[in-house]
Amino acid sequence: MAEKKAPTGDHTGHRQRMKERLLCGGLDSFSDHEIVELLLFYALPYRNTNDLAHLLVAQFGGWTQVLDAAYEDLVTVPGVTPHVATLLTLAGHTARRYQRDVTGLVRQLYNADMVADHVIPWFLGRKEESVVLVSLDNKRKLLNTTRIFEGSVNSAQFNIRLAVQQALRDNATQVVLAHNHPNGYAFPSEADVTTTQFVQEVLAPLDIRLVDHLIVAEGDCLCMSLMPDTRWIFDGSQPPAGVARVADR
Repeated sequence: MAEKKAPTGDHTGHRQRMKERLLCGGLDSFSDHEIVELLLFYALPYRNTNDLAHLLVAQFGGWTQVLDAAYEDLVTVPGVTPHVATLLTLAGHTARRYQRDVTGLVRQLYNADMVADHVIPWFLGRKEESVVLVSLDNKRKLLNTTRIFEGSVNSAQFNIRLAVQQALRDNATQVVLAHNHPNGYAFPSEADVTTTQFVQEVLAPLDIRLVDHLIVAEGDCLCMSLMPDTRWIFDGSQPPAGVARVADR
């Protein structure tokens, strides 16, 4: 079998210039397709990757959407081999893991904004609903963050026992619940509110306080503890007129 030869001429020069741009100035000056093209260099070392990069960006809508795309969707694009799809999938997972671990270095989550910054990376690029529990001590020090369920927090399959077991395992005195609404709005449904009350009522006798329930949707985040209609669940005040506690129904 003839040995493959590295690209030569203008193509080689183009790759080298792209790499030099990256090393000198980062990705700020790169267009969407150039970021994807640069990644493709390492999956397709013997091909011009410019056209495929343009195709991927056009297909999914941008470079971030390319990295968020499912492997099964990537391999349907003409020219995307399993090797290419695996590299792009790895790049997306690496970016999300990096963001999640960096934000995890914030050891105390003093307010709702800090909690939101911490939990949002746990849902970036996720196409399915999932539930995350953030465990804190009495000084709001971060003890652990755990994905406790894959599926809707509204679903009958969601087992509050999982949240309780994880909170006890972490020796938490305060917890935050978070879940996502893929392709939806960061606004609680009636079922979200009911589930939040159930969690609060189950945790209270264990001396574990539910301090917030966050809903994440495409980068937006809503804190139920800040909403006038649901703030009472977390601060111990009375519900608004016309709103009944679950325990009183």
